Amino acid sequence: MSVEHFAVDMHEPFIAAIERECPNAKVCVDRFHLAQKVNEAFDKVRRFEFKKAKETNDKVSRDMLEPHRRFILVAREKDLSKSEQKLVDKLRRINEPIHTAMLLVEYFHKALDKKTIKGFRETLTTWYRVVRESKLEPFLKFAKTIRKYRRNIEAYITSRLTTAVAEGLNNKIKVLRRMGYGYTNPTSYCRKILQRCGYLNHLSINTDEFFYKVPAPR
Repeated sequence: MSVEHFAVDMHEPFIAAIERECPNAKVCVDRFHLAQKVNEAFDKVRRFEFKKAKETNDKVSRDMLEPHRRFILVAREKDLSKSEQKLVDKLRRINEPIHTAMLLVEYFHKALDKKTIKGFRETLTTWYRVVRESKLEPFLKFAKTIRKYRRNIEAYITSRLTTAVAEGLNNKIKVLRRMGYGYTNPTSYCRKILQRCGYLNHLSINTDEFFYKVPAPR
């Protein structure tokens, strides 16, 4: 069976290898990594405004821009609690750069939510204009990245292919490894991964040599 789509991050060697080995496949830039990059752009704005609030002794802005609040500030509004929404609304009223950065994050996600290339391009054009008018350097830099990989992002729009599940499982595995301070027995480590990721009750399957053969179902 021929490969039709790949979902990858914006790592050039990966994309080059795929285009070389599977020239007819469409390379999709994964939404998980796009969200990561737009959040990084926002966080650079937040850090700058946080530093400025400390220098001017603006306690209200400083408290609301604390690092532990950064995930609330980039969350989509529908996912916020009422108290979190009040915090965000207050911050928007008193800090214009943060307000603009929040709008840019939200509107970028709206572009990725589009189901058609036409809808995506129209929304992205508006997003580009707001980025230029904002003059926020992290978003201007991010916009250049989006222009570079727009064709690959459009492949995601049409395919909706994402590596979100794999990224989530990888993160769970990394956390598990840190919690266990490393594992000396690879079989025990493998069983713990299966258990933690909700794959199965590890007692119902023989995971010995799991990396080398697929266990037959019972």
